Amino acid sequence: MTEIKEDFSKIFDDERAEWTEKIKVYALHLKDIRTVATAQVDLFGARQILLEYSYKLAKIYSRLNTKYKTDKARKLREISENADYKYGSNEKTMILDGLLSEIVSKMELVDGHRKFIDQTVQTVDHMLYGIRQRIALEEYLRGSTVK
Repeated sequence: MTEIKEDFSKIFDDERAEWTEKIKVYALHLKDIRTVATAQVDLFGARQILLEYSYKLAKIYSRLNTKYKTDKARKLREISENADYKYGSNEKTMILDGLLSEIVSKMELVDGHRKFIDQTVQTVDHMLYGIRQRIALEEYLRGSTVK
């Protein structure tokens, strides 16, 4: 299972690097007024891809959370019923934390990646909003009237 977690960690790292690079490219396209229209179309497409991916990650997180709660209840029952020693609530919590650490780690990994994707959506939104100002600035620099 640790191997799967590491694989996803690597995949998520690669995806973050890829999206960071894409954002840099979009920003470069916004610098030149001749490529603003292309950047706008690309940004709308990227925004939709990011939103769909964020919802997919939320769905995965939800499934992991359901599994976590189910496993936690089952293991708590096992600890309470099958142990030769009667554990206190703090001890049970520590034991459960250890037994469920792998699924918690997966949940944190997915949640962290989803937060990155959501922040990337915000960056794209800001870039899209900035296009109007970019065009207005270009009109001002050319000496035309801004309406």
